[in-house]
Amino acid sequence: MRHLNVFDQDGLKEYRLKNKMATNVAIFSGKAEENLKGKSEIIGKELIVPMTNTVWEGSEGHAKLWGEIKELQAKAAKEMATNAAQAPSSATLEELLQKVMIDITRRRQESGDLTSLIATEIVDFDFPESITLRELYEYVGEMQEISGANDSVPLIEQAFGATDTLVMKILAIGWKDSLKNLLFNKLRDIEKANKAAVNAYTDKRNAATVGVIVGATYHATQKQAADATVGATYDVLMYNTMRKAIKKIRGLKDPQTKTKIAVPSLTLLCNSADRWDIERVINGQLGSGNGTITGSNMQSLPIDTIIEYDHGILDGKKWGKKTLAYPGVEQGKAYLFVPREAFWVATKRPLTMETGRGTVLQLSTEEKAWYGVQAEHYKQFLGSSYPAAGTTGEGFIVEISLPLES
Repeated sequence: MRHLNVFDQDGLKEYRLKNKMATNVAIFSGKAEENLKGKSEIIGKELIVPMTNTVWEGSEGHAKLWGEIKELQAKAAKEMATNAAQAPSSATLEELLQKVMIDITRRRQESGDLTSLIATEIVDFDFPESITLRELYEYVGEMQEISGANDSVPLIEQAFGATDTLVMKILAIGWKDSLKNLLFNKLRDIEKANKAAVNAYTDKRNAATVGVIVGATYHATQKQAADATVGATYDVLMYNTMRKAIKKIRGLKDPQTKTKIAVPSLTLLCNSADRWDIERVINGQLGSGNGTITGSNMQSLPIDTIIEYDHGILDGKKWGKKTLAYPGVEQGKAYLFVPREAFWVATKRPLTMETGRGTVLQLSTEEKAWYGVQAEHYKQFLGSSYPAAGTTGEGFIVEISLPLES
């Protein structure tokens, strides 16, 4: 039987731990704007942070790290005690910032960031501010027979015709802080700021993938209505709806090649209230309950992954006078798509901190900011549902209306 991956918050963390997730961590010099436009110097060493458990706060690693941060704060304070007008050494500050970034990274690893489940993410610290799709598309070449008598070999080619441009953007949030605060604030305050930054970053990242999916207006050729077979049970209606959606997505065409899309795997995005009903029918083998043969062939459906996403972490929370909105999948709707085939996220800077220094005599740095730099491309993914596409039957996704239970 096909193994079905189901990702809620806990399932996503377990999956990452099982696959030994590790994250590259680097601290870059300069401001976010400078990092957007060019290549900035990495401060200190580039680190690899492994995910060692599913619960960071309260773990042995968490306690050890924050003990080290406290020791570095004490060391910096001692260095300053010899000269009140002098900042701590650059080595001490770099080590302190690295430790704080490790905490941020471990929190990111446990976050509900769904980017890797939906899109192909390419992380390149040297991306320019503006990139063309040929930098994201795979190279293509055909192996041909040659004589071996000084004849040329066929060459692998880039997608030279791909001229659409992606422009990097900065996702940022700040906390009014100074070097003095970083050195002397209670550790709990710094942790809370890190957590808030990770939550804000996670919601923005999901808004760039899930938000695109749920916010699109779908072409009729990319919509699957709920099955309405008279007299059928709710489970059968759900099964038939999913089966028809699978047939519909397999009939779509690739906007680039105009041929039927490749479907190496299928993922379903849904609301948590609908997940169990969907999961049961995907596994197939629906019976009549009385041990008789019904004549229906209800094998398991070829859907590999279910992702549930109701809303963002900060959805509905107050931020000043603003109520934040990060909507997810509505109950009664679902989205069937081919993951990581035609949706790209180009990341120049994962979540990092700005590290420019201010006035030493005032013990201030640039007001601390967390930011990421990335761009997305989903024109082929949405296909005929992309705004003003002017096509029909193209794309890698289908919107599904689920049957109602009477």
